[in-house]
Amino acid sequence: MDLLKQLEAKMQALVQQRNQLKEDLDALKSAGTVGNQELQVLRAQLEEAQAAQVTLEKDRESVKDQVAAILRALEALG
Repeated sequence: MDLLKQLEAKMQALVQQRNQLKEDLDALKSAGTVGNQELQVLRAQLEEAQAAQVTLEKDRESVKDQVAAILRALEALG
């Protein structure tokens, strides 16, 4: 009889442990989903920042060319 009670107690402990592990797994899955969403947002922001950087670099080159043209015109006048 004692052996049966010990086995029952161990079984209940294992069931509780299994339930706790399932809850932990569900929480991790939920956190992972949130993490993936945050990662997607960060990737989108990075792509936007990179696109803005490319635009700024093109603008800078354009301004640089305009300044060079103005300097050449001034040299031609002077």
